[in-house]
Amino acid sequence: MTGEQLTLLDRSELLELVRPLGPIEDGDKYGAVYTKAWVVDLMLDLSNYRSERDLALVNLMEPACGDGAFLLRIVQRLSRSLRANDRPLSDARNAIRAYDLQADNVRTARERVVELLVTDGWTGADAIAEHWIRHADYLLAADEIEFDLVIGNPPYIRAQEISEARRNAYIGLWNTMTMGTDIFVGFIEKGLRSLKAEGRLCYIVADRWQHNAYGRKLRKLISHQFAVDAMFEMHGVDAFAAPVSAYPAITQIRRGAQGRVLYASAEASFAPAAACRLSAWADQADPPALQDRMFSACVLPDWFRTEEIWPSGSPEVLAFLEDMAERFHPLEDAATGTKVGIGIASGADDVFITSDADSVEPDRLMPLIASADITSGHTRWTGRYLVDPWQENGKLVDLASYPRLQGYLQAHAGVLKKRHIARKRPDRWYATIDKVHPGLRTRPKLVLQDMSSAISPVLDTEHYPHHNLYWITSTGWDLEVLGGLLLSEVAELFVRAYGVKMRNGTMRFQSQYLRMIRIPAPASLSTELKQQLRTAFRERDRAKATQVALLAYGLEALPNFKGQ
Repeated sequence: MTGEQLTLLDRSELLELVRPLGPIEDGDKYGAVYTKAWVVDLMLDLSNYRSERDLALVNLMEPACGDGAFLLRIVQRLSRSLRANDRPLSDARNAIRAYDLQADNVRTARERVVELLVTDGWTGADAIAEHWIRHADYLLAADEIEFDLVIGNPPYIRAQEISEARRNAYIGLWNTMTMGTDIFVGFIEKGLRSLKAEGRLCYIVADRWQHNAYGRKLRKLISHQFAVDAMFEMHGVDAFAAPVSAYPAITQIRRGAQGRVLYASAEASFAPAAACRLSAWADQADPPALQDRMFSACVLPDWFRTEEIWPSGSPEVLAFLEDMAERFHPLEDAATGTKVGIGIASGADDVFITSDADSVEPDRLMPLIASADITSGHTRWTGRYLVDPWQENGKLVDLASYPRLQGYLQAHAGVLKKRHIARKRPDRWYATIDKVHPGLRTRPKLVLQDMSSAISPVLDTEHYPHHNLYWITSTGWDLEVLGGLLLSEVAELFVRAYGVKMRNGTMRFQSQYLRMIRIPAPASLSTELKQQLRTAFRERDRAKATQVALLAYGLEALPNFKGQ
């Protein structure tokens, strides 16, 4: 057991919390999405778990075995290895450890493994299957040993779907888990911490943790203590027994120093034959860059050693992003006085947003815009106001000085005082969650919808943005020129690469992704280029904006994003 590994035995103060949380006897699938056999084979090949090796000497962990999608392929290879090395089945007693949360899955997996072993001519199958496959919650189990390989498909369970007691136990044990993380974050952390030196973890798992704020702690852990060996993106690939809307990647991480990375990006048509070609490519000592009709692949010299967001895309896109990071500054930059932010979250929109211009004193009303007001590419205010309880000094107003505001808020006090923010600070019961930024309403700013199929900045100078809008202000940029750059496909590519993928091509233009956009310095643009960008922005001409932006960046064309 390494000094870093965390288990129930290491956290005695959590025993009382964890004890009643054991495995689950029945119920739904608890996030189970079973993996197709050809995908399992690709992962086993990538991990060099092959019957040509003496697999009795390899300690393997399968943390969520379900009914045996991975286990059956693993045991098949182990069985062949035992025969090839003239070993009895008993030599493999500690070669496999598998858990599942549900008793039904454990029974089914054991039965299927026993049937396979008996068919292969082994005796003692019942006892060894019972030893290999255990009814336990992987995140709460003390494993007692370290592993050469942790492999599988962790369950897809969102934080809000986990009981509070169980979630609190997970968070207490696994440092990268927070109240908002999907459960597979804990599966990745525990798997990594259980590895021997040079041991590997190989999961097929949604890549959201690479792009979301909640994955920051996990990215930091990996960057500091582990190495990414392979990343095979499989967005849209028919890799599972049932349709799912996740964006998975086969991710292999090693306990060791960071080196080269096998990187591949699959088309949605990726299938068993293509998996065999990809496996053969990865087996080469020095794989060349490859453009297959179903995937593209290359060897990257390094991986992103940062807790910041990791990008995704084709190999050409990653090379493009690396070049952009070296040559240009980020959008949010003190040198140009450019800032990125999000609009106001009130915590009670039904109270703090109104269309009644006479509801409170005029200086307590602020014209508010939301996503629906900018869909045309220009601001079309729909007459809604923010009821503003803040002074410019950042303090709440004295309600005694605003009798109409006081009466309005008192009429809704029952709703406002039930909010978490009000229970925490009863004296501030009428505060919005976010404070109002002084001067932001009348300051020139670019605003963007949180969710959209294309990047579409809009210039606004008269309204305060709602929390479904993100804003950009700058003292060093003509915002129409900057807007022209941001309207282009060049800027959008950054968001596509760094952002979370959603259904139907929808992107999220959140501040964390906007900050990853790299842009040229204002002084590097000629007067003519600036005017062309300004015109493209005013005319909402995305094609023209892209054409001019390519010149501004010194590019001939954009890399192909397909295959991610």
